[in-house]
Amino acid sequence: MTSQRSQPRHRRTLLLSGATVGFGLGAVLDVVIFHLVFQTHHLLSGIYDPYSIDGLRTNVMFDGLFTGAMLAVMLVGLGLLWRLVNGADELFSTRFLLGAVVVGMGTFNVIDGVVSHYVLDLHNVAHSTEAWNPHWLVVSGLLLVVGWLLLRSADGYRVEP
Repeated sequence: MTSQRSQPRHRRTLLLSGATVGFGLGAVLDVVIFHLVFQTHHLLSGIYDPYSIDGLRTNVMFDGLFTGAMLAVMLVGLGLLWRLVNGADELFSTRFLLGAVVVGMGTFNVIDGVVSHYVLDLHNVAHSTEAWNPHWLVVSGLLLVVGWLLLRSADGYRVEP
């Protein structure tokens, strides 16, 4: 049985594992939904013209490379989670893990929204307009809030620094 003293450490590790999976999952979902299905933007559509054949091919290639990298991030998170679960004598809260995943997804979206859309100007939420960028940040912030609320409501546990 895991001691009371090691519970905060396990919770921090569970938070890190879940958030890492969520970060990669948020990125993969972004690429699949917005880059490939709706084609509202691509990873480098602010640099390579997405309306030319060569620009579209280049953008799709970088979208694929980015997806591969984010799948690797997810695998790291799943590896951390696997080690944690297999080394524990107790079951962990599904709600806590879900909260950690949602926090990771929100973190990716906030970083993407600030860094990719504003700082580096790699792309916007919709080609050729910044009109949807603030909305993206609001939704990203809501993901963080929902994840935080799930973490706070999970089995009465708190994540201690």
